[in-house]
Amino acid sequence: MKTNHSTPLTAAAHMRKGGVLISLVAVTLVIGVLGVSVIAFTRSSEHSHLSANAGSRAYYLADSGLRYAQHIHCRDNDWLHGRQRTLTLQGGEQVDIIRLGDTFWATATVDVGTAKEARARVPMPLSLCGEDPDNDPIDEFAVFGDVAISLGNNTVIEGDVAITGDNVALKGIVDGNIYAADVTTTSSSATVTGSIFSSGFVDIRTGDVTGDIHSADGILLRSAQSTVFGGWLFSHGSIEVGGGSEVRGHIHSCAGDVFLSGSAIIGTPAEPVEVRAHGDVTLSGSATVYGNVYAGGIITVGGSIVGNAFAGGVILNPGAVTGSAIELSPTYVKQPICPDLDDLDLISLPDATEFTAGGDDIDVPEIDEDSPGPFIVAPGSYGAVSSSNNSSNTALLLSAGAADHANYYFNTISLGNDLTLYLDLSGSYDIRVFVVGDIAIGKDLNVLVSTDGTNYVSMDDDSVDPEIAARVYWESQSDFVLGATSNWLGSVYTPDGNLSVGNGSYLIGSYYSGGGHDITASAVVHVPPNYFAEE
Repeated sequence: MKTNHSTPLTAAAHMRKGGVLISLVAVTLVIGVLGVSVIAFTRSSEHSHLSANAGSRAYYLADSGLRYAQHIHCRDNDWLHGRQRTLTLQGGEQVDIIRLGDTFWATATVDVGTAKEARARVPMPLSLCGEDPDNDPIDEFAVFGDVAISLGNNTVIEGDVAITGDNVALKGIVDGNIYAADVTTTSSSATVTGSIFSSGFVDIRTGDVTGDIHSADGILLRSAQSTVFGGWLFSHGSIEVGGGSEVRGHIHSCAGDVFLSGSAIIGTPAEPVEVRAHGDVTLSGSATVYGNVYAGGIITVGGSIVGNAFAGGVILNPGAVTGSAIELSPTYVKQPICPDLDDLDLISLPDATEFTAGGDDIDVPEIDEDSPGPFIVAPGSYGAVSSSNNSSNTALLLSAGAADHANYYFNTISLGNDLTLYLDLSGSYDIRVFVVGDIAIGKDLNVLVSTDGTNYVSMDDDSVDPEIAARVYWESQSDFVLGATSNWLGSVYTPDGNLSVGNGSYLIGSYYSGGGHDITASAVVHVPPNYFAEE
């Protein structure tokens, strides 16, 4: 009988067999780790995708809420400053909308209480209502025209300024909003306490803007001194902030780049902001952003970003970003928000009134012992109104109607210095003056007002309600010229001529011109006219 004996394994064979086993274990571990990583990455990607979708939903819900707010505002005209409303949609989502000044803010939150919860807060300036230019709120402006205007030093406009299709050069103060093509400031005293809405370019060389700046073509803030801009910057073009400018609001460039230079400061540590650009964002000098920066293109950090930076392109000098610096990742880039400025094209001057005049000329006598009181003119149609040899120290009285508007028609009005204009507003209706030619009045005009037909008080007296200026309307088919250091009560419209006011004057009403304005170192207090409101 034979017995089979197996050949014993050598030491080398044992080592080879053990090595194969170790390799199998190692491969198994690697595959396991890769599997876990893929699962985690997939879940992370899914979570990021869902979060992005939730953010987009929140933004579009807020945007829809803003359009609703504009519709309700134009329909009812009762959405006042500070008023908030909440919209609840069929899916349970809520949109909170509040009006703050001339801006609607909508806040939408989706997927509340879940890991996908997202919120968006979106602004939109109040639109001018109506598609027909004739129905636009033309009585909402203190100064209104379609020819470029220069508002010089010491000029104060208490109300909105609208120059349709042309430019505003500002050295004085606009205590309200500006609506124009290009807007330029060239003086440190230039101030806009409201917002700027420009269908062209905004160039703030020096001066202050408290509200938002909206521009179709671009924004340039380049103050050499420390100037604080309190609102947001929106532009369909590029935005450049330089010098010592400080911007407290967010910056959105929808179709251009953002350049921050010099010692510009955007946001504050306590109130960080966002800078969003469709193109590139460039910081140079010591420019600093407190908040996050989003660019569709390249982010160049020559200054510093105290926050995060997200770029669709690369980030140059990412070490100057205190937070995350994520490049080549358009998924993380927030798109800029830019309001629609198309409604600016709808603003237009009202139609001129068709009228004629003719009749006896009026010679207003100089005040003396023979004629101590004002020269009284009844409503009607006349020729020229003038004072003898353009004499000074004359007085003229016009009266409101008791049963209807008191309409006056003149060929021309030409009166000298030191005129006293008496306005009897004891009637129930208005005084309306229509002049075929010029209205020319010398310096030192004083306006005295009476609401009882007996007692007359200077219009700049604290006892006189400025709102009565709505009851006095002047329209000239040619020019309106008022001399220096004068008072004027009532709205003036020169559809085909110029409107000029001398230094140191005080005006209450609204001032419209188709030929241009020249308001020098004077104050204008806006009161809407009844006349346009009726049409």
